Amino acid sequence: MKRIWAHQVFVAVDQLVNAILAGWADETISARAFRLGRKDEVTNCWGRWRVAWVLIDLLFWPQDLWIAARDNKWPTIKHCERAYISEMDRLGLPPEYRHHSES
Repeated sequence: MKRIWAHQVFVAVDQLVNAILAGWADETISARAFRLGRKDEVTNCWGRWRVAWVLIDLLFWPQDLWIAARDNKWPTIKHCERAYISEMDRLGLPPEYRHHSES
């Protein structure tokens, strides 16, 4: 996958804002909203992170349109869940750091 400079800068700013808001330094706000919002969803509660999750997904609906046009099918998951999966798969790291197992 081609690394795009502007995307990297946007993610870095997103992570900085998340850290300022007492989040983890290398987690995006979208991934954090999904991670913490799932806890609210399990308890059937509409806490601030579940609300943030829904609002962020709405804000990024043009990304869903772009993915649908690119792939000729509507994405099955929305932005925040994609961000969470990207964090879990360590896709924001250089390839040398991905899937590193501790000895």
